[in-house]
Amino acid sequence: MHTTGERRPAIADYKTVRVLSTVPLGAQRIAVVKASSDSGFSRRRDLDHAVGELKKRAAKVGANALVITRRATSAEMGTASTSGGGTIVTSNEVEFVRGIAIWVD
Repeated sequence: MHTTGERRPAIADYKTVRVLSTVPLGAQRIAVVKASSDSGFSRRRDLDHAVGELKKRAAKVGANALVITRRATSAEMGTASTSGGGTIVTSNEVEFVRGIAIWVD
């Protein structure tokens, strides 16, 4: 997290942090926040999880809204050994999101 403005008291319920498409006029920029998800769920659930993490981080610095400025998906390949001596190829997608945590009156 990179603080860009004055931190405010933390927001108790991160679920109240709104996601906006643009920074409204008069909004106070507080911080740049980042989050990722590698939960192994579907792409939609990974994105929902990553945005939830972003909202938690915004709430910690006292933001009541955030604007997502970047989203990226990365696929990671790997292998796992089985108990029978075989190998399984695994794939996991990770969602990365970055946004600006703001306070809107």
